[in-house]
Amino acid sequence: MQSVRDFYRELAQGRLMLAFQPVVWLPDSSRVLYHEGLLRHIDAQGGEVYPLALLEKHQLMRELDHSVVRCVIEALHRDERLRLGCNISAQSAIIDGFWLPILQVLRDSPSVAARLVIEITESATPPSIEAASEFVLCLREMGCRVAIDDFGAGLGTLEFIRQTRPDIVKIDKGYIQRARGELNSAQTLSHLVQLCKTLAPCVIIEGVETGSDQNLATACGGEWGQGYLFGRPQVDRLGRRCCLEQRRAALCASDQA
Repeated sequence: MQSVRDFYRELAQGRLMLAFQPVVWLPDSSRVLYHEGLLRHIDAQGGEVYPLALLEKHQLMRELDHSVVRCVIEALHRDERLRLGCNISAQSAIIDGFWLPILQVLRDSPSVAARLVIEITESATPPSIEAASEFVLCLREMGCRVAIDDFGAGLGTLEFIRQTRPDIVKIDKGYIQRARGELNSAQTLSHLVQLCKTLAPCVIIEGVETGSDQNLATACGGEWGQGYLFGRPQVDRLGRRCCLEQRRAALCASDQA
């Protein structure tokens, strides 16, 4: 696994970019809700292999998250037809000096904010539920949508979702994977979909890889899906590559051991 120092050095060198994958309406996959930006190396041949767990362990996700969000905002500025989303760690779900310039850009560009989805991952706990709630409320007041990503796989709690009231809940792909051959797991997925619909107006089932998965997700009450069936993440999907910004990353690379 990469060290934190090596990772941020590659970020500073502009060697990380975003690949985009669609989120679609299950009855008609030509209807796209938005495209999610996923981290990739410029020379990557397969999936991502990044020390994200290590970054979260040492509280070092914030700079990466800000770089990703800035990259997506730039893409939205370039093309008013796009609707894009990106992940941030729950550790970054707090309004601070790092976020203020980004928030100002969104405040000044309401048409961009309206086409942006910020997905908060469940792999770490937020600084506090109160701070995360304030963060989500701020984004939503500007017109952004907020999603809880990988729901059911990490450290997130129903109380966190209840208080933040996200626009979107994304159910972790592990649920549909287990539901493929287990009746009890299919029932669990169905119950989870119904629960999530009480928490957010939009529920997305992740990990839809085959036509059978699509039928299963629909039978369990799903309306929106994401997965390889509808398209693998592609770095050229938007017509040009989206490399992450480098300015602050150079400082991080020099500081991390």
